Amino acid sequence: MSEMKGYYSTFNVTYDNEGKNPVIHGGSYAVKVKNVDFLTWKKNHETGNYWAKFHTKSGKEIRLKINYDELNRLLGVIMNENVEYGEEK
Repeated sequence: MSEMKGYYSTFNVTYDNEGKNPVIHGGSYAVKVKNVDFLTWKKNHETGNYWAKFHTKSGKEIRLKINYDELNRLLGVIMNENVEYGEEK
């Protein structure tokens, strides 16, 4: 999968030693979930993937190119486990 300029295509979610305070991170970024104000996304109908953007409380943005399952994983981590994007795959 080639990367679009400004968009990361991978991420990990890790937690502190108590299993709390998640951090989302990739090759050259890391953000504490508590610092994410909101998440927006848009489907790329040509590829079926999604462009997602973290909007942080500091005003910075982190952009990801992700699939449907990854979008729902991020929604569950950033918002809560009951939040899910329900569009069909």
